[in-house]
Amino acid sequence: MALLGGGLAGAQSQSSRIPVTHGTTLSGTQVTLPDDLRGRVGVLVLGFSKSSGDVCKGWGQRLAASYPASSGVMYYQMPVLESVPKLIRGMVVKSIRSGVPESELVHFMPMFAGESEWRKIARYANADDAYVLVVDGDGQVRWQTSGKVTDAGFGALKEQVAALRAPTSSSATK
Repeated sequence: MALLGGGLAGAQSQSSRIPVTHGTTLSGTQVTLPDDLRGRVGVLVLGFSKSSGDVCKGWGQRLAASYPASSGVMYYQMPVLESVPKLIRGMVVKSIRSGVPESELVHFMPMFAGESEWRKIARYANADDAYVLVVDGDGQVRWQTSGKVTDAGFGALKEQVAALRAPTSSSATK
């Protein structure tokens, strides 16, 4: 949709690939991106400040409702905490964890490194925004937006996810 800044056309023209990232979800699951996305579509919701947390939460709630147990879609909320002083990171993570439903812990992956790379990929402009990336199984950013979730924005995200999933399902029948 034209309403979204930094939509599909912009993402494709840059041909951005997410950085190799190792992390652990709040449930204790080890994750390596983009490797763990092979054969799937990834939706990554990045936040770069405490105030972006509520904005990210809105996207996360919609993702949880739309893809609760999807094997073809992986989504992560990724608070980027590299600039948080190491002395208080544990407290920050504990605070985040206390606000996350048990069923969503596996979809929360705090990031402690690579902030500058992620800012570049996300086209960072405002600390209070959520940055949403739809990524293919090779780690290529295929669509992105930023800001609060809206019906139109989430509808556009779902269209992109469906378009990326379509080739996989048709090739599986061959």
